[in-house]
Amino acid sequence: MNDGNNSTMQENPSAARGFAVLAALLVLAALLAGCSEKLKLHRPGALATLSGTVTYRQRILLPLSVQGEVRLLDVTDGGEGVELARVELPAPVRAPAPYRIDFDAARIDQRRNYVIEATLFEPATDGGPGRVWFRTPAPQYVLTHGNPAYLELVLEMAR
Repeated sequence: MNDGNNSTMQENPSAARGFAVLAALLVLAALLAGCSEKLKLHRPGALATLSGTVTYRQRILLPLSVQGEVRLLDVTDGGEGVELARVELPAPVRAPAPYRIDFDAARIDQRRNYVIEATLFEPATDGGPGRVWFRTPAPQYVLTHGNPAYLELVLEMAR
């Protein structure tokens, strides 16, 4: 029964190649369907999230005007880092303060290094620099190289 089909494939090599290409495309489509969740994260414009809390050890009540910010930075090339996203913690900040940073997942490269840093500060009223109360004491690595996407930040008092 199948002798006719087999002989056609053997006689027509382009039909055999076409069949092989079709089979390969079907296998690829099946693989992609199984990995669709991972692919969605890297689609341009797709959002990913970093979250956690910001707190400090000292038992002090901050002035009502203190606000904060948490920033996601690419620090692969050293220096201050390149800011990828930021979220503000509106005044009055009370610890532990939850944060959530939404960012473009397509900007994350698994070969690079990313940190988050937080600062609690009192803005200046006269246009000056203002006062920093607390800040992240050391780099807090996130996202790549096995680092988390949820982090509880414990800040140190600024000097």
